[in-house]
Amino acid sequence: MYPLISRSLRLVPFIFITVVSMLVLEKSFVFSDSPLVSEAKQNDPDANLKYLFAVFFLVWALFFGYIFFLSRRLKEMRNEVAILKKIISERE
Repeated sequence: MYPLISRSLRLVPFIFITVVSMLVLEKSFVFSDSPLVSEAKQNDPDANLKYLFAVFFLVWALFFGYIFFLSRRLKEMRNEVAILKKIISERE
């Protein structure tokens, strides 16, 4: 029926799994105000560099994934416009 809508609906399970996994993982994090974190680790800026890198990498991966998704949608829309132009020219 509508190829763009049907293809974008494929992302719904991915988004659902991502949100659920974020909620589950949020319970396993140890926050800096937690008594499990020692005073020495709270004051050490190098202790959290791996988390900073992980978030940095994740944000860039999501950004490029979104750009890839948009480029595919744009290509599909151009193909649909070309098909519609062809149909209109055949009717005339």
